[in-house]
Amino acid sequence: MSRRTEGNRRLYEAQDMVRISSSSCAGCGACCREMSDTIVLDPYDVWQLGIITGKTFEELMGAGIDLHVEEGVILPHLMMREETGGCFFLGEDGRCTIHAYRPGICRLFPLGRHYDKEKTSYFIVPDGCVKGGLSKVRIDRWLGIPDLPAYENYKARWHSLIRTLAARVAAEQSDETRRNIDLYFLRLFFMLPYEGAQSADTFYEEVADRMKKFADVVL
Repeated sequence: MSRRTEGNRRLYEAQDMVRISSSSCAGCGACCREMSDTIVLDPYDVWQLGIITGKTFEELMGAGIDLHVEEGVILPHLMMREETGGCFFLGEDGRCTIHAYRPGICRLFPLGRHYDKEKTSYFIVPDGCVKGGLSKVRIDRWLGIPDLPAYENYKARWHSLIRTLAARVAAEQSDETRRNIDLYFLRLFFMLPYEGAQSADTFYEEVADRMKKFADVVL
């Protein structure tokens, strides 16, 4: 097993076996409730939601997705229903209705993700799953993402872009310029459809082109 530490956390790689799988979940749904705006979405997540729902980003707004500001950057997140406190896509049986297309944060749980330059590692969230009695599973199988190295590379580049953007916005003195940057970011990465993306590979290529364009214009 490939292990290293960062602070008090033990870090794992995608091929490692970790104790995170609960065979007694059975629609518990505890991890899908009262999450506020913490299930932050990236362009891949929104692209996947568009595939399974057939809706545009604008159509998903208020019907599964909402926006919040995080470190000065406007980002989308999964909505929680006011009446139940559950995720908008949580079924009455306590199970996810978009499970095959669920966002990356949902796939991870009860794992977190750690970035170190170009390397992606994982850690177990303390007291993450309430069920207990967890069994071991390989991380890449738990995530169930085709071509995980390509996805990890995309996530590392997206994480780097968000950090750089947050610093850029924080340093900007003009409120109007900050708003224009945020709106351009939102439009370029989320509102404009990825019409050329017929697979994950072509999506990664298209979003990489948009990252370069954004960096050239803004960063």
